[in-house]
Amino acid sequence: MSAPQEVKKAPLSVAKIDSLGGGFQVPGGVSAAQSRVVFYRAAQSALTGATSIFMDGRYHASLEPGAWSALCYKTGPVELGARQMRVGTQPKDLPDTITAMSLTPGQTHYVRVQQSADKPVLQPVAAVQAVQELAGTRQQMHTISRAEQVCQEGVAPAIAPAPVTERITLPADTLFAFDRSDEQAMTGAGVQAIDRLMGRLRGDFAQIDHLHVIGHADPLGQPERNEKLAQERAQTVRDYIVGRGLQDVRITTEGRGSREPVVTTCARKATPASIACNLPNRRVVVVVTGQRR
Repeated sequence: MSAPQEVKKAPLSVAKIDSLGGGFQVPGGVSAAQSRVVFYRAAQSALTGATSIFMDGRYHASLEPGAWSALCYKTGPVELGARQMRVGTQPKDLPDTITAMSLTPGQTHYVRVQQSADKPVLQPVAAVQAVQELAGTRQQMHTISRAEQVCQEGVAPAIAPAPVTERITLPADTLFAFDRSDEQAMTGAGVQAIDRLMGRLRGDFAQIDHLHVIGHADPLGQPERNEKLAQERAQTVRDYIVGRGLQDVRITTEGRGSREPVVTTCARKATPASIACNLPNRRVVVVVTGQRR
């Protein structure tokens, strides 16, 4: 009788489990009976291991770097807990930090994992900023939430685009006759320059929140006279803009005299050459804050 032959078994292949799913998309609306909370963690996080998230003491998810997770939850005051876990370490019973916040009915809240010393802290973030930071993150999907409620649909809140600020400089010598600041001293070229500015504002901005008009003078002459000239020129430009149909926009003015020259190499004595050299210093700057189209 021959000896039994040894049967060699092929090694088992274990497929790698990917714990991250699809990229982030702005979620739909939620009913007024609930709030939605989106938790996320930056890809460049220096914290070691996964950050476990808790809602009122109940486990929701464990976020790896570059991951996000969302849930619907009751409205009102809540306690958000964060606990940093490392593989092979003894589990802890209590979170490292607790963040108290109030959830608004029908609203989506965004909460980012921040690092404080060596501990995770949950920080609420404005929607516009959070959506930008969530770009490139992926959904954490390897755990099951014990806090999430079934989402009730509602109307998605619109996320307004972030306001932008733009500075537009108008040469004062184009706007006014030399050493003048009143409306009667506005030149034809100056009127056209402001009209072009108005057309640009209406064409480029869907909403204008604030205009700040700043007058500047050159260092020639007495400082007191320059301060007054700069302020009066800013006020004249403001009045002209209001008269062209921007009555509902908040418009403020400021005169900065000759304190902020853009050219500092001109002679200090008033001569035709120094007057020409100081042309860039005689200006009106319009600072526009609003939302672009």
